[in-house]
Order: sequence, then structure tokens, then C-alpha cells
Amino acid sequence: MRPDRQDATRTLYGFWLSPYVSLVAHVLEEAGLDYAYERVSPFVGETWSGAHSERNPLGKVPALREPDGTVLYESQAICRFLARRHASVRPFYPCDDAVRCARIDGLADFVTFSISGPFFTWFVVGAYYPKAFHLKVEAEAETFSKLSMVMVSGALGRLLSAGEMKPFLLGAEPTLPDFHLFHVLELGRTFSDLFDMPLIDLCGANPALREFYDSMAARPSTRTIQGRQRAEYAATRREILEEFGTAVEPMLKQGRVGLRALLGHDV
Repeated sequence: MRPDRQDATRTLYGFWLSPYVSLVAHVLEEAGLDYAYERVSPFVGETWSGAHSERNPLGKVPALREPDGTVLYESQAICRFLARRHASVRPFYPCDDAVRCARIDGLADFVTFSISGPFFTWFVVGAYYPKAFHLKVEAEAETFSKLSMVMVSGALGRLLSAGEMKPFLLGAEPTLPDFHLFHVLELGRTFSDLFDMPLIDLCGANPALREFYDSMAARPSTRTIQGRQRAEYAATRREILEEFGTAVEPMLKQGRVGLRALLGHDV
């Protein structure tokens, strides 16, 4: 697909290193649905703009505008909507099969709430905020990261035990939770390099997880999205490490006071 097309009427808003944006893009790519792409970065305040608030009142990415003008937000909701509207998406979320969808939903919800959510909090609190805001919380961040690793690794183990892993969670072809899991793993690999934190590379030496990752990475749609992520990496890195902390520093004054009281030392 051509996400840079300006004449496409379906538009995906976000930034490529977001696993949630890439999840939606991956489903669109696999289903053969044309879309344009408009970069919206939270690191320079674009998710707080009036224009984006109309697309996603939660102030997050992604958002998707459909050709008929329907605007959607939250990655799982977007993908489920697409499956109900487009037959080419139903192999990944067969909404006409209530039993299979229940199993897919169970795994997708587990990835969202037990792996993706805690992992996102882990690297934001343990790596992203300390580096972006130059916080003096090295010992606390390391402790938080190690405890988070135990929790997320345990959840990954339960997920792999519950799935078929042949090589995907429910068999030989991926469904919605596979795309989500892959982009969480990809985020870990990317940000472990960005923040010099090997702990947040979740693939590790687990053979089933490695086979899963390699099988998903071999798909043409995956290679396309990874190429776009690499192309935007430098811009996102600059925003995170050089621009974001400076841009929101005035908002952090009260936060620093609270952290100092909580931790008992200057931050």
C-alpha cells in the first residue's frame, strides 16, 4: 500500500514506532486496504492539538478516518470495526464466528492488559521519562525495571502456554493478537537500543517466542512496516531525547516536587 498517497480517503494518524499505530497499519496492509498516513507525534505536543482531539478525544494515537468520514480511535476498536466492514480483514478477526472471536478476544485482551499495558508503563517509567526529563532516579528506575521484567515475562509465559504457537497463537496464520504481540516485541527491540536497556528486549532466548517473531518478521507486510519504522527512527529519537523534555518542562515543576517528597531526594 502507499501510506504517503495524498489522494487516499482513508487516513491513519500517528507515528510509526507506536506499536498501536503499527498494529492498525499491519491489518490494513494484510487486508489490502489503501490508506494515507499523517504523522502525529505526542513528543512535540501534536496529540494535544485541537485538530487531533477531534479525531481522538483521548489524546492518543492511532486514529483512523474512513472514506465515508467515520473517525475511529483505539487500535483494537479500529481493527474490530474494519473486520465488520471489510471482508478482507475477517481472516484476522472472523466477526461472523462468535466462538472463534471469543478465543481471539481472550488472547487479545490478555496481550493488551497483561503484556502491552504493563510493558508500556515499564519502559515509560523505567527508561523514557528518566532520560527525556533528565531525572536523577537511576536506582529507582532500575528496581522498577527489574520488577516489571518479572511481571511481563511471567505473563508472556502464560500466553505462550495458552496458545498453539504453530507458529502463531492460534495456528498457522496470524490473527489480531499476533499482530499486537509482534509490535510489542518489536518496540522492545527498538527501545532497548534507544535507551541502552537490554532488559526491555522481550524476545530473549525463548524458542517459541523467537519462532513466532521470525515467522511474523518474514511476512511482506511486516517488512514494509519495519522499513517505515526505520525511516522515522531518527526523527522519533530526536523528539524523545532532545525535544520532549524541554517542551514540557514547565508542566513538570509540580511533578518534580511530588517525586522529591516521595523519594526523599532531589530528582
